[in-house]
Amino acid sequence: MEKAPKSETIKIVTPIGTRFRYSWLVNPDEYKGVEKWKTEALVPVGSEIKDEQGQMVEATSYLVDKFEKLLEGWKQTLKANYPNKSFTLTKNGKGEPSFPYAFEEDNLVIKLKKNVQGLKGKNQPITFFKHDAASGQNLLMNEDQRQELDKISPETTGQIAFLASGYDAGGNGVGIRCMPISICFRNIVPYSGGASDFDTAEPSSYEEKTTATAADF
Repeated sequence: MEKAPKSETIKIVTPIGTRFRYSWLVNPDEYKGVEKWKTEALVPVGSEIKDEQGQMVEATSYLVDKFEKLLEGWKQTLKANYPNKSFTLTKNGKGEPSFPYAFEEDNLVIKLKKNVQGLKGKNQPITFFKHDAASGQNLLMNEDQRQELDKISPETTGQIAFLASGYDAGGNGVGIRCMPISICFRNIVPYSGGASDFDTAEPSSYEEKTTATAADF
């Protein structure tokens, strides 16, 4: 059997000041029988992040450039392996190309999702750290501390580390997905009510291969 091509997988850590909304980080959300941990990371326009050379750059344009290069590389990989085959991008409900990121007002919004069940059983949950201002360290949160984050306000801030890679869903199109690995919380604001549901139609079928550590942040 011909081995399917694999996309490059890149690791991204968002800047300090990232907010989180529509979050199902402790207890997963279920959609059409599939359980997922998920959140939307809001990266403010004008925030800064280090590039590959260690220089501070504007975060949202840098991240979009990373996504676009990843998708272009994935498209080239698919065409190199299947030169006579046509590919289309995944579409949303309006028939427009669907990406896990988009600008909304003054933020770059990144949709992150991770299946609870993987090819080899249950996947590792998202790892949580809490930044300790006194020591300057990022401390691993225990299970009791995790449970307090079952519902959080979108005013909660921190950083999130995630993996981005391309996928090929056949007739449903090709695109990229973003899978959360770990979060380092800076300011935790309790959830006070409101809707917390959004579309989870993109397929997801690969498992986390990176161990989360406090060094991510």
